[in-house]
Amino acid sequence: MANHPIALIVGANRGIGLGVVTEFLARGWDIVATARRPAEAHALASLAQTHPGRVEVKLLDMNEPAQVDGFAGGLGPRLLDVALVNAGVAGPEHRSASQATAQEIGALMVTNAIAPIRLARHLVARIRPGTGVLAFTSSVMGSVALNAGGHELYRASKAALNSLSRGLYGELGGQLTLLTLHPGWVRTDMGGSGAAVSVADSARGMVDVILREQGRHHHVFLDYTGKEIAW
Repeated sequence: MANHPIALIVGANRGIGLGVVTEFLARGWDIVATARRPAEAHALASLAQTHPGRVEVKLLDMNEPAQVDGFAGGLGPRLLDVALVNAGVAGPEHRSASQATAQEIGALMVTNAIAPIRLARHLVARIRPGTGVLAFTSSVMGSVALNAGGHELYRASKAALNSLSRGLYGELGGQLTLLTLHPGWVRTDMGGSGAAVSVADSARGMVDVILREQGRHHHVFLDYTGKEIAW
Protein backbone atom coordinates (compact mmCIF):
# COMPACT_ATOMS: atom_id res chain seq x y z
CA MET A 1 0.00 0.00 0.00
CA ALA A 2 1.62 3.23 -1.11
CA ASN A 3 0.67 6.78 -2.05
CA HIS A 4 -3.05 6.29 -1.45
CA PRO A 5 -4.99 7.42 1.63
CA ILE A 6 -5.63 4.53 4.01
CA ALA A 7 -8.87 3.59 5.74
CA LEU A 8 -9.13 1.05 8.53
CA ILE A 9 -12.56 -0.59 8.63
CA VAL A 10 -13.16 -2.71 11.73
CA GLY A 11 -15.86 -5.34 11.25
CA ALA A 12 -15.70 -5.45 7.46
CA ASN A 13 -16.58 -9.00 6.46
CA ARG A 14 -20.22 -8.24 5.60
CA GLY A 15 -23.03 -5.70 5.73
CA ILE A 16 -22.24 -2.02 6.29
CA GLY A 17 -18.54 -2.60 6.93
CA LEU A 18 -18.10 -4.45 3.65
CA GLY A 19 -20.10 -1.75 1.88
CA VAL A 20 -17.81 0.96 3.26
CA VAL A 21 -14.74 -0.99 2.14
CA THR A 22 -16.18 -1.23 -1.38
CA GLU A 23 -17.00 2.49 -1.44
CA PHE A 24 -13.56 3.60 -0.26
CA LEU A 25 -11.93 1.31 -2.82
CA ALA A 26 -14.03 2.87 -5.58
CA ARG A 27 -12.66 6.26 -4.52
CA GLY A 28 -9.04 5.17 -4.78
CA TRP A 29 -8.27 4.43 -1.13
CA ASP A 30 -6.28 1.57 0.30
CA ILE A 31 -7.97 -0.54 2.95
CA VAL A 32 -7.06 -2.39 6.10
CA ALA A 33 -10.13 -4.50 6.86
CA THR A 34 -10.70 -6.65 9.93
CA ALA A 35 -12.71 -9.81 10.35
CA ARG A 36 -13.26 -12.10 13.30
CA ARG A 37 -12.66 -15.11 11.03
CA PRO A 38 -10.60 -13.96 8.03
CA ALA A 39 -10.61 -17.41 6.43
CA GLU A 40 -14.39 -17.15 6.09
CA ALA A 41 -14.40 -13.53 4.85
CA HIS A 42 -14.85 -14.57 1.22
CA ALA A 43 -16.14 -11.22 -0.02
CA LEU A 44 -13.10 -9.43 1.39
CA ALA A 45 -10.82 -12.04 -0.15
CA SER A 46 -12.48 -11.42 -3.51
CA LEU A 47 -11.92 -7.66 -3.19
CA ALA A 48 -8.28 -8.29 -2.31
CA GLN A 49 -7.90 -10.40 -5.46
CA THR A 50 -9.52 -7.82 -7.72
CA HIS A 51 -7.59 -4.93 -6.14
CA PRO A 52 -4.04 -6.30 -5.75
CA GLY A 53 -2.04 -4.67 -2.99
CA ARG A 54 -4.88 -2.40 -1.93
CA VAL A 55 -6.84 -4.55 0.53
CA GLU A 56 -5.24 -6.10 3.59
CA VAL A 57 -7.41 -8.38 5.71
CA LYS A 58 -6.43 -8.73 9.36
CA LEU A 59 -7.73 -10.84 12.24
CA LEU A 60 -9.54 -8.97 15.00
CA ASP A 61 -12.07 -10.41 17.43
CA MET A 62 -13.48 -7.54 19.47
CA ASN A 63 -14.31 -9.98 22.28
CA GLU A 64 -10.65 -10.90 22.74
CA PRO A 65 -8.93 -8.19 24.82
CA ALA A 66 -5.43 -9.30 23.85
CA GLN A 67 -6.27 -8.92 20.15
CA VAL A 68 -7.84 -5.50 20.74
CA ASP A 69 -4.86 -4.27 22.75
CA GLY A 70 -2.27 -5.63 20.32
CA PHE A 71 -3.95 -4.66 17.05
CA ALA A 72 -2.52 -1.16 16.58
CA GLY A 73 1.01 -2.45 17.07
CA GLY A 74 0.56 -4.76 14.09
CA LEU A 75 -0.17 -1.90 11.71
CA GLY A 76 3.48 -0.91 11.38
CA PRO A 77 4.59 2.72 10.97
CA ARG A 78 1.87 3.80 8.53
CA LEU A 79 -0.70 6.43 9.44
CA LEU A 80 -4.44 6.00 8.96
CA ASP A 81 -6.45 8.73 7.30
CA VAL A 82 -9.72 7.19 8.52
CA ALA A 83 -10.49 4.58 11.16
CA LEU A 84 -14.10 3.37 11.30
CA VAL A 85 -14.94 1.07 14.21
CA ASN A 86 -17.98 -0.71 12.87
CA ALA A 87 -18.23 -3.86 14.98
CA GLY A 88 -21.56 -4.50 16.70
CA VAL A 89 -24.23 -7.08 17.56
CA ALA A 90 -27.99 -6.94 18.06
CA GLY A 91 -28.01 -8.66 21.46
CA PRO A 92 -30.47 -11.26 22.79
CA GLU A 93 -33.65 -11.82 20.82
CA HIS A 94 -35.89 -10.91 23.77
CA ARG A 95 -34.36 -7.38 23.79
CA SER A 96 -35.65 -6.81 27.30
CA ALA A 97 -33.84 -5.47 30.36
CA SER A 98 -36.39 -7.33 32.48
CA GLN A 99 -35.36 -10.69 31.01
CA ALA A 100 -31.66 -10.13 30.45
CA THR A 101 -29.01 -12.14 32.25
CA ALA A 102 -25.76 -10.62 33.46
CA GLN A 103 -23.93 -12.63 30.80
CA GLU A 104 -26.15 -11.28 28.00
CA ILE A 105 -25.74 -7.69 29.18
CA GLY A 106 -21.99 -8.06 29.58
CA ALA A 107 -21.49 -9.58 26.12
CA LEU A 108 -23.59 -6.88 24.44
CA MET A 109 -21.89 -4.00 26.23
CA VAL A 110 -18.39 -5.32 25.61
CA THR A 111 -18.95 -5.77 21.88
CA ASN A 112 -20.97 -2.62 21.20
CA ALA A 113 -19.42 -0.10 23.60
CA ILE A 114 -16.40 -1.16 25.67
CA ALA A 115 -14.25 -2.90 23.05
CA PRO A 116 -14.71 -0.16 20.39
CA ILE A 117 -13.47 2.51 22.80
CA ARG A 118 -10.65 0.29 24.04
CA LEU A 119 -9.51 -0.25 20.46
CA ALA A 120 -9.90 3.43 19.58
CA ARG A 121 -7.59 4.51 22.38
CA HIS A 122 -4.85 2.35 20.86
CA LEU A 123 -5.55 3.69 17.36
CA VAL A 124 -5.41 7.41 18.18
CA ALA A 125 -1.64 7.61 17.78
CA ARG A 126 -1.94 5.93 14.35
CA ILE A 127 -4.40 8.47 12.92
CA ARG A 128 -2.95 11.17 10.68
CA PRO A 129 -2.60 14.48 12.54
CA GLY A 130 -4.66 17.34 11.22
CA THR A 131 -6.95 15.60 8.76
CA GLY A 132 -7.43 12.15 10.30
CA VAL A 133 -10.91 10.94 11.27
CA LEU A 134 -11.88 8.45 13.96
CA ALA A 135 -15.47 7.26 13.55
CA PHE A 136 -17.83 4.84 15.26
CA THR A 137 -20.87 3.16 13.73
CA SER A 138 -23.58 3.83 16.29
CA SER A 139 -27.35 4.16 15.81
CA VAL A 140 -30.11 6.69 16.26
CA MET A 141 -31.29 4.17 18.84
CA GLY A 142 -28.42 5.38 21.01
CA SER A 143 -30.01 8.82 21.24
CA VAL A 144 -31.46 9.47 24.70
CA ALA A 145 -33.36 12.51 23.43
CA LEU A 146 -35.11 10.47 20.70
CA ASN A 147 -35.74 7.29 22.70
CA ALA A 148 -39.29 6.14 21.95
CA GLY A 149 -38.94 2.80 23.75
CA GLY A 150 -38.35 -0.73 22.55
CA HIS A 151 -35.10 -2.54 21.75
CA GLU A 152 -33.93 -1.33 25.14
CA LEU A 153 -30.78 -3.41 25.53
CA TYR A 154 -29.47 -2.45 22.09
CA ARG A 155 -30.41 1.19 22.75
CA ALA A 156 -28.52 1.10 26.04
CA SER A 157 -25.40 -0.34 24.41
CA LYS A 158 -25.35 2.33 21.71
CA ALA A 159 -26.08 5.10 24.24
CA ALA A 160 -23.08 3.79 26.18
CA LEU A 161 -20.93 3.90 23.05
CA ASN A 162 -22.05 7.48 22.39
CA SER A 163 -21.23 8.53 25.95
CA LEU A 164 -17.84 6.82 25.91
CA SER A 165 -16.96 8.32 22.54
CA ARG A 166 -17.77 11.81 23.86
CA GLY A 167 -15.55 11.14 26.87
CA LEU A 168 -12.75 9.96 24.57
CA TYR A 169 -13.01 13.16 22.55
CA GLY A 170 -12.73 15.17 25.76
CA GLU A 171 -9.58 13.26 26.69
CA LEU A 172 -8.05 14.00 23.29
CA GLY A 173 -8.62 17.74 23.62
CA GLY A 174 -9.86 18.19 20.06
CA GLN A 175 -6.70 16.88 18.40
CA LEU A 176 -8.69 15.00 15.73
CA THR A 177 -12.15 14.72 14.21
CA LEU A 178 -14.35 12.17 15.96
CA LEU A 179 -17.66 11.08 14.44
CA THR A 180 -20.52 9.05 15.84
CA LEU A 181 -22.47 7.81 12.83
CA HIS A 182 -25.97 6.43 12.28
CA PRO A 183 -25.92 4.40 9.04
CA GLY A 184 -29.70 4.42 8.65
CA TRP A 185 -32.01 1.44 8.89
CA VAL A 186 -30.06 -0.75 6.49
CA ARG A 187 -30.95 -3.99 4.72
CA THR A 188 -28.41 -6.22 6.46
CA ASP A 189 -28.65 -9.39 8.56
CA MET A 190 -29.26 -7.14 11.57
CA GLY A 191 -31.57 -4.62 9.89
CA GLY A 192 -33.66 -7.18 8.02
CA SER A 193 -34.97 -7.33 4.47
CA GLY A 194 -37.66 -4.72 5.15
CA ALA A 195 -35.20 -1.97 6.06
CA ALA A 196 -35.44 1.32 4.20
CA VAL A 197 -31.83 1.83 3.07
CA SER A 198 -29.57 -0.29 0.87
CA VAL A 199 -26.05 -1.14 1.99
CA ALA A 200 -24.63 0.72 -1.01
CA ASP A 201 -26.57 3.92 -0.28
CA SER A 202 -25.67 3.82 3.42
CA ALA A 203 -22.00 3.20 2.70
CA ARG A 204 -21.85 5.94 0.09
CA GLY A 205 -23.42 8.40 2.48
CA MET A 206 -21.19 7.44 5.39
CA VAL A 207 -18.06 7.89 3.31
CA ASP A 208 -19.34 11.24 2.03
CA VAL A 209 -19.89 12.38 5.63
CA ILE A 210 -16.50 11.15 6.83
CA LEU A 211 -14.66 12.94 4.04
CA ARG A 212 -16.69 16.11 4.50
CA GLU A 213 -15.76 16.25 8.17
CA GLN A 214 -11.99 15.84 7.71
CA GLY A 215 -10.03 18.50 9.54
CA ARG A 216 -12.97 19.89 11.54
CA HIS A 217 -11.67 18.64 14.88
CA HIS A 218 -15.03 18.24 16.57
CA HIS A 219 -17.26 15.41 17.78
CA VAL A 220 -20.69 15.19 16.18
CA PHE A 221 -23.51 12.63 15.94
CA LEU A 222 -24.58 12.42 12.30
CA ASP A 223 -26.64 10.14 10.11
CA TYR A 224 -25.48 8.84 6.73
CA THR A 225 -27.02 11.85 4.96
CA GLY A 226 -25.04 14.30 7.12
CA LYS A 227 -28.01 15.30 9.30
CA GLU A 228 -27.12 15.98 12.94
CA ILE A 229 -28.84 13.78 15.54
CA ALA A 230 -29.76 14.86 19.06
CA TRP A 231 -27.71 13.12 21.74
